[in-house]
Amino acid sequence: MTVEAVILKYGVGNVYSIKAGLEKVGAKARIMEELPGDGVDLLILPGVGSMPAAMKRLEKYRSTLNRMIEGGTIVFGICLGLQLMYEASTEYGYTRGLGLLERVVDRLPVKPLPHIGWSRVYKIRDSRLLEGLPDGFYAYYVHSYASTDTSPQWVKAYSETGGVEYVAVVEKHPVYGTQFHPERSGREGLRVLANLVEIAGGRG
Repeated sequence: MTVEAVILKYGVGNVYSIKAGLEKVGAKARIMEELPGDGVDLLILPGVGSMPAAMKRLEKYRSTLNRMIEGGTIVFGICLGLQLMYEASTEYGYTRGLGLLERVVDRLPVKPLPHIGWSRVYKIRDSRLLEGLPDGFYAYYVHSYASTDTSPQWVKAYSETGGVEYVAVVEKHPVYGTQFHPERSGREGLRVLANLVEIAGGRG
C-alpha cells in the first residue's frame, strides 16, 4: 500500500523539501492549497511563520480537518504546524489554535531568539515516530515559540535551549508532530518521516 500524503500549503514553510523527504521514504506526496476532505492517509501541516497569519488561513478548514481525522487520516505538524494543533498561542497576543492538543504555546524565555540550529532530542516515553533512533540525536530547529509543558503522556520527547526544556515530539493518535524540521534533519529526520509513513499506512 502506497501512503497518500497531502502537504497543505497555507503560505508558510518550505513545502517542497517536505515533499521530497516523504517521497524518499516511499509516500506519494502532493502539495495542495485546499483540503481534499477524503482519500488522504497523511496530512502534513508545515510551517515557518506566525500563528495568527497561519490560523487566519486555516480557520475555514476546522470542520473539514475534524472529518478527516474521524475518517482515519493521520495529521502531522512540523514546527509552526505542531503549534497550530494546540489550543492556543500567545504569539502577538492570543490566537486560538485547532484544539487537537491541550495546552498553550508560549514564547521561549531565552535569548537570543529565534532558536536556530541543531539541538539534541531526548526521549521521555516510548515513541513510534522515534523508533530506531538513539536517545539524544540531533535535529534542526527554527523557532521562538513552543510548549514547555512536557507532562502530558502524549509528549514523547523534549529538547532544550538556554536551559529551558520544550516539547519536541507529540503523539496523540491520530495527531503527531515535531517541533524540529525532520526534512532538514538529515538521516535522523528521514527516519522520523519513514516511521510516520509506516504509521499512516497502518503498519507502524
